[in-house]
Amino acid sequence: MQQGQDQGVPKSGAHAVFGAVVAVVGVLASANPQSALLKAINDAVPQIATVVPTLITACGAIIAAFSQPPRLRR
Repeated sequence: MQQGQDQGVPKSGAHAVFGAVVAVVGVLASANPQSALLKAINDAVPQIATVVPTLITACGAIIAAFSQPPRLRR
């Protein structure tokens, strides 16, 4: 089996793009700590509210790093 293919279907790199988007969402969440979502998490579980943006960014970066790069058209 060739690298970048799974049972004859070439990978498009969507996982890498998704990981990058998740990482950007994490960065935006950390830049705006007063967002409604983070306030709700802070009310429910105050111990993890400060860690959530960093965790989201790290997960997105890991997904992007271990995924096939997207194919760009020339």
